[in-house]
Amino acid sequence: MTEPAQQQNDEQPRVDPTKGDAVAHLAAVIGAANYPARDRAMLRRWVPDQPVPLSFYRLWLRHLDSDLPSEQQTEAWMTIAWGLAVLGADSHEPKRPLGQALSESGFSEGRLERLLSSPDDVRTDLFMSAIRFLAAHRERFNWREGAWFLLTGDSDKRERIHRRIAKAFYRYLPKDSNAKE
Repeated sequence: MTEPAQQQNDEQPRVDPTKGDAVAHLAAVIGAANYPARDRAMLRRWVPDQPVPLSFYRLWLRHLDSDLPSEQQTEAWMTIAWGLAVLGADSHEPKRPLGQALSESGFSEGRLERLLSSPDDVRTDLFMSAIRFLAAHRERFNWREGAWFLLTGDSDKRERIHRRIAKAFYRYLPKDSNAKE
C-alpha cells in the first residue's frame, strides 16, 4: 500500500530540483526591499515578443549561480520574473497551490480550462492574464507550480501539472460557486 507521503510525491511533477530552488530564490530577490525599483519596473513592463530587458540578465547572473537559461526557455523564465515583479514582495507562498489561489480569488472555470488546454503559442499570454487577475486580488501562491507550468514541454509531465492545478482549484472552489464562464 502506498503511503500518503508517497502519493503526494507522485503528484509532484518531476522536474530538475534546481529550477524550483531558482524560482524561490528569484522570488526572494525580486521581493526584497533593497532590490532596485528600476529593475523591478523594467521586469513588470516586459511583454512577450519584446527583447528581454537587461534587468533580467542582471538578476539572473548576479543572483543565481548558473548560466543563463537556454534560448528556448528564456521567455518562460522571463515570464516568471515578470510575474514575481507584478505580484510583488512575498508573492511566493510555498504551501499555497496555484489552483487554490485561482479558485479562492474567483477565477472562472472557463478561464482555467482555456489556460490548461492552451496551445504553446498562447500559453504565456493566458498565464500572464491569470497572474494579472491574481495581482488584482492580491493573491500569493507556490511559484514553483507556475514555473513547472511554463517550463515543462513533455506532454505527460504537463498533464500531471494540469491535474495538480485543477485538483487544487476544485478542492478550494466554494460548493455554491457559479464560476463557469
